[in-house]
Formats: sequence, C-alpha cells, structure tokens
Amino acid sequence: MDAVVTSSPGKVILFGEHGVNRQQPALAIAVDLRLYCRVEMRAEGYELHSGEQREAGSLAELAAFKARVDVLRTVGDLDEIRSLAFDFFAAPRYVLAHALERSNLPGVLVTWRSDLPIGSGTGSGAAASTAMILGVMRLKGRPISPEELAWLAWQGDAIAHGGVASSLDSSTCAYGGLLRFTVADGAQPLPLHSPLPLVIGDSRVQKFTAEANTRVRRWLAAHPAHMQLFRDMGYLVGMAQEALACGDLVALGHLMNLHQLLQEKLGTGWPQAERLIEVAIGAGALGAKISGSGLGGIVIALAPLGQEQEIAAAIDDAGGRSYVAPAGAEGTRVESETIWEAQKSFEVSPLSHSGDEKTNMKGKS
Repeated sequence: MDAVVTSSPGKVILFGEHGVNRQQPALAIAVDLRLYCRVEMRAEGYELHSGEQREAGSLAELAAFKARVDVLRTVGDLDEIRSLAFDFFAAPRYVLAHALERSNLPGVLVTWRSDLPIGSGTGSGAAASTAMILGVMRLKGRPISPEELAWLAWQGDAIAHGGVASSLDSSTCAYGGLLRFTVADGAQPLPLHSPLPLVIGDSRVQKFTAEANTRVRRWLAAHPAHMQLFRDMGYLVGMAQEALACGDLVALGHLMNLHQLLQEKLGTGWPQAERLIEVAIGAGALGAKISGSGLGGIVIALAPLGQEQEIAAAIDDAGGRSYVAPAGAEGTRVESETIWEAQKSFEVSPLSHSGDEKTNMKGKS
C-alpha cells in the first residue's frame, strides 16, 4: 500500500466551551462537513501540503521540533507555546512527529482538502490531525482505536490552542456522533435519540483559539471569583443532556441562550457573531450561541424541525455564511481514491487557524 485516503468530520460545541478546560463537562457533536487527507509513503523525510501552503523537511528536523515543544509543555511556558501557533504547520508537524514515532515509516507526503469553514470553530485543525494519523497508521498496517487517535491529535491542539486545550475537539472528530466530555473521564459517546436541526453560521471573522484561551486565562487570574461562571456552564450541560435525551428542543434552545450570556460575560463575544445570533433568533431559532473559543468564528442556531433553510437565509442576509449539515456524523474513517479526486475543487487551506498565511519551506517540496 503506497497511499491512504481518510476523512474526518467537523464538530460544533453545543455547551461547555472554556469550562471544559476547568474541570467542567462539555457536549459536542460531529457535523457532516468533512476534511479529506491523503497520506503517501515516501523514501525519506516529510512533506505537508495544505492549499497553497507547503513544507518539507527531514525526520531529524521533525524530531528536534517535537523535543523543543515537549520541553515547553513540561515547564508550562504557555506564552511561548502560544507564539508557536502563528507557525502555520506547527500543530500538524508536532502531531506527525508523534505518529511517526509509533509507525516507524521512513517518510510521508501528507495532503489535505476540505469543505469545512476554516479558522471558525468547526474543528478543522483536529480533523486534519485525526485524518492524518489514521492515514499514517493504515500505511503501516497498524490498527488504532478512537481513543488513541484522539489522544495523538490532541497533541496538536495543545499548540493551536495556546497550551490550554482538552481533547474535546479531537475526540469528537475521532469518535463522531454526540459526546459528553470531561478532562477527567475523557469522551463518553451518547445516543442521539432524535434529529438535531442545527444551522451553523460562519461570521467570516477568523478566530484565533490561542488568543481567546489566553484572554480567558488572564481574565480569570485577575478575577478568580469568576470561576463560578464555569460551574454554571457545567450545570447547563447537565440540563442540556436531559433535554437531548427526551428530544425537548424548546428547552435545549433556552439553555443555549443562557449559555451565550455566560460566554459574553467571559468576554469572548464578537459583534459579527452576536449579530448572527440576533438574526437567527429573529428568524425563528429556538436558541443560538457562539460555538467554540469565540472572538469570531461560528455560531450555532437550533431550528424548529423543517425551518433550517429560513434561518440559514437570515444568516446569509446578515453577512454570514450558513451551513445546514446533518448532526451526529460518522467519525474519522478511510475513504476511496475516487472520493479524494472529487475534492480537487477545494483550494482553501484546511489548516489555517491563525490568519497567518505565510508559506513555510524547509528543503525541497
């Protein structure tokens, strides 16, 4: 086997963003917007291709980079880790170093294509990592569990999120479906008893997760009594889980609105995103909130069944970009070469999470 094609779903966080990094539970669900990855065996070294971005280097350089990041994580230098997030390929490079340690392949070429909105909160970075890891392991002929896949992909989130990251994103991409997640217990897949009619609204403001996480971390250090807000988030997660179990969309919508108030208190709102929330509710959404770290990115709106298109149209009219995608999608999986060829029209770079569009080239591509 010389090449493997894989894909991973996008994700949205229903409840618990920022709280999940502070011992509180979160709920997330995979959505059927997929990122595709092709991993090809090479005689030596590595190459990464994402849109117009290219990087090439030796496995020795890859190992040296991993060693540097490992030290930063050990000493807890979060500001230096945050600075790495501006390096376009830092997160997938670090993940690839972990994967090649476990596979002992001589070299790989990794290429990504995606129909996910980029840098928005749909988990494009985690999807890129989980898809790449599965491809590397399949090339080696080595089985990998969703738990191990999520753990390896989480290594990249530790960079992309500025050193403060749970494996929520990577777990949702790896497992698919609906998940309850805590840092202590990891991912707990939950049944989805009825359709969840979500509309995703991209504010078209590229958010930077590391910046949002750093802002919340520093704000909390200055105001430690506000830790109560994260416990309030955890309480809403429990109530939302009950509403999902009985298919009570009206109750779920109210809980989303309450959660949004907590997110605004954290200072992670953004005018364009809040405008999309307003127009979605005005168009009949049962509830709406920012999904992910905030400071831009996406919002999610819960539609009454059959009214998704009306809410999507309102989001588009307000300057956003809407996506109506089935919720509860299958997790990371192997695809056919035919599927890969069908993705050629996607020219955007699925790894862009910082807004930095500089090309990295080390050696020949």
